[in-house]
Amino acid sequence: MVNLKILRRAIAVGVMFELLLVVAAHYRPLLKPFLMFGCMLIAGVAGLLYARDLARGFGAGAFGGAAAGALCGFVAVAAANLFGDRPDLYIPYGVMVLTFTGAVGGLFGQLDALFKAFIRSQR
Repeated sequence: MVNLKILRRAIAVGVMFELLLVVAAHYRPLLKPFLMFGCMLIAGVAGLLYARDLARGFGAGAFGGAAAGALCGFVAVAAANLFGDRPDLYIPYGVMVLTFTGAVGGLFGQLDALFKAFIRSQR
């Protein structure tokens, strides 16, 4: 049900940007209020990238997007914990929020794949 090649690509992009955001927020305190929103945005985009490349239905897109979001969330919250910005308490909550955001991104990615297929069929 999950295409591991596409999932690895989406996770690599998501994790890279999550780590970049966490490090930037650690060294630039002005970014800390936007850290959770930025992490959610990146997890959603990772889910969107997975589902848009997969294009096999809303369930598969949401499931893969949730997997990408969960791993991105775990890496982001663990990195913030290692820097001392967030306590251990935020790890399960951050992962749950980013898993949900990745699943929603997966739904939108499948919707985008459907739009692309419709536009191609009209030519």
